[in-house]
Amino acid sequence: MKSQALELINCWSWFQFLPEEAKSRLAEQCRLINVDKGEALYRHNDALTHVYGLISGGVRIYVSSADGSEMTLEEVAAGAWFPHFLAKQEPTNFGNATATNTSTLVAINKKDFLEVGERWPELYRGLYNEFVARGVVTIGRMELLTLHSLNVRIAVYLLRLLVTRGTAKPDNTYYIEPFGSQSEIANRVGGARQRVNSILKEWERKAIISIDRNGLLLKDPNYLVAITADSGFDVEAYLGAWQGGWKSPFHKDSGFSVRLSRSPKT
Repeated sequence: MKSQALELINCWSWFQFLPEEAKSRLAEQCRLINVDKGEALYRHNDALTHVYGLISGGVRIYVSSADGSEMTLEEVAAGAWFPHFLAKQEPTNFGNATATNTSTLVAINKKDFLEVGERWPELYRGLYNEFVARGVVTIGRMELLTLHSLNVRIAVYLLRLLVTRGTAKPDNTYYIEPFGSQSEIANRVGGARQRVNSILKEWERKAIISIDRNGLLLKDPNYLVAITADSGFDVEAYLGAWQGGWKSPFHKDSGFSVRLSRSPKT
């Protein structure tokens, strides 16, 4: 289990400035946990007790309004660490964290995590750098909402879901489960639900996607990549920033089948 934890630590930007001794100490403090689909890791405003690294599966971080509607803040993909927090005296969790499917994680007690930071302050340098890097997400989201059409915004949203929770199929299609309601998608992309529904239906007719009650099958991700490329939006940088510096699967050296090389179907 320590080797799994150490692999997660070595590939995440929080820990990039730590010496090997510190990384080994963190890995020794990790414990392995398994959570079922729909199981909560923590609730909004709960006292922060643990920091998690995701080995497999997926986790959704979201907030709920008084009327029960939900807004996704982040889709955590395998390889990522969470939650992001300020190292104050009594940190709390912002948002709810729930497994989107059966997931395996490592967990470090907050006390043990902060003790490593006290001995090796380079940990806080990594936390700060990763926090600053997330500005790419903020700027990118502002650019999406103000400069790009709704079909581009939906394309980027679906590609992010592909990266964070998509399951590859042998025929180079990708299944995304769960997919979320059209109301939530509309909130995420800044569009009217009716217009979002119209675009998704159009993409279904073109055999780009297929929606069922459990999720969405992305049949032609290249179509969505081409939409973003033609708009001038840097989807690789945006998706990479969501993953804390983790290499985007659209990177030329990743071996991923999707490429910025095709034009949308007409």
